Amino acid sequence: MRKVFDYIEKYRMIEPGDKVIVGVSGGADSLCLLFVLRSYQAQVPFELLAVHVEHGIRGEESRADAAYVERLLKEWKIDGVCVPADVPQIAAEKKISLEEAGRQARYEIFEAIRAEKGYHKIAVAHNQNDQAETILFRIARGSGLEGAGGIRPVQGNIIRPLLSSSRKEIEDYLREKKIAWRTDSTNKDTAYTRNFLRNRIFPALEENVNVKSTEHFAELGGELQRVQEYLNFETERFLKEAAVCVPGRAQITVHKFLEAPELLQEYGIRSCLRRSGCGLRDVGRTHIQALKELFEKQSGSRTGLPGGWQARREFDKVIFGREETSRELCRGVHNQGKSCRGTQIQEEFCCEAQIPGACETPEGIFEFRIFENENQNILRKTYTKWFDYDKIGSNLMLRTRREGDYLIVNAQGGRKKLKSYMIEEKIPAGERGKVLLLAAGSEILWVTGHRISESAKVSPQTKRILEVRRMGESYGRENQCNDTGRRCEQKDRGDGEKDQ
Repeated sequence: MRKVFDYIEKYRMIEPGDKVIVGVSGGADSLCLLFVLRSYQAQVPFELLAVHVEHGIRGEESRADAAYVERLLKEWKIDGVCVPADVPQIAAEKKISLEEAGRQARYEIFEAIRAEKGYHKIAVAHNQNDQAETILFRIARGSGLEGAGGIRPVQGNIIRPLLSSSRKEIEDYLREKKIAWRTDSTNKDTAYTRNFLRNRIFPALEENVNVKSTEHFAELGGELQRVQEYLNFETERFLKEAAVCVPGRAQITVHKFLEAPELLQEYGIRSCLRRSGCGLRDVGRTHIQALKELFEKQSGSRTGLPGGWQARREFDKVIFGREETSRELCRGVHNQGKSCRGTQIQEEFCCEAQIPGACETPEGIFEFRIFENENQNILRKTYTKWFDYDKIGSNLMLRTRREGDYLIVNAQGGRKKLKSYMIEEKIPAGERGKVLLLAAGSEILWVTGHRISESAKVSPQTKRILEVRRMGESYGRENQCNDTGRRCEQKDRGDGEKDQ
């Protein structure tokens, strides 16, 4: 009991005032868990609710399990509920095994009760042997490093207080306390994968290889989990410098990716795919390898991913996202009885502004720098602009257009849709998707080559100025305004730009 208490405290599984559901099947593991948690209440005040799921698989034997659990709960004065589940029907409908259907049914019932009654945690009785069996099973099925780490002590609102205790320890403890338990007759059926590992493989390993084989597998799982935590930490640090991930889209900077160790490259790719919404369920090692090779290919190269996703190389970026071709769009238009007229879908571009720093774009490299406002003359150049940095902050993107984009067009905060602005400026429809925009969310601060937002203009009150400049454009003093923050008359600019 002390060992389990220490394990609970090590992972902070239960805090004072928690409300905990415990799954109780009537077997040795779950009864031990229930007894230990009941004892732990004397040390840490928390609520306990026992939940028994009657699977409807073993007929009278299954109903006897439920009756036994109910009697024990009354004897121990623990609140509990018994919930029926037609696992055979679930398995038939979902076309999965009884074993998997039972597992899904249990967790769905636990979670439904937790949400309905406002409980915080769900305690389940996985032990050290379960851990070893899970690890061997996953390795045999071709799992990667993360899966080979096995079961976690804490996973979301699921806690596993017995994970460091062996099945033998648990049964010996119950015998000492004179607590009887129910035995599931199907546990001997080696047609179930876990039973095969439990009854055939591990006994053979312990007899012929090492008597502590089960313990060593479980210990390996713990080590792999710590390795995984370290890799996750390093991946986070890597992605902060090398990637931008948002729902539906992600991009990784090529030169930073190639500088990283190979294992970190793979973890970075997987993390970006997960964060952007490309599920990893169908992403195999061949996909990851193809993505890694894309970083070595020339700009314009691409590779397909499951679920209609694609990755493409664009200069010093590899971009992940859902893609539509202009051919598909035209086909859809023609199917509606309309003409396509050469409609084009422009490929999206997005680069997070590093301030100070630079973004490489299809239009060249843009530099970002900050300096103090000392009433300098404001530059009037097509691809060099100054902004009031204190008004706009640092969460900026250089990107192409998106639905909902708008400009602030006057000092009163009046808005204009970007689409309307581009029409007024007579920007050709086929070119609008290529125009780079400096954006803060949906607000466009600068339509490059054109105007900036009224909300971001430098004024006499500005303290810090953000300069955005496309490399190659000089810092020359021509076309400057001597009255900081005011409109100035400029003649013969020749760049078609609105007065600023």
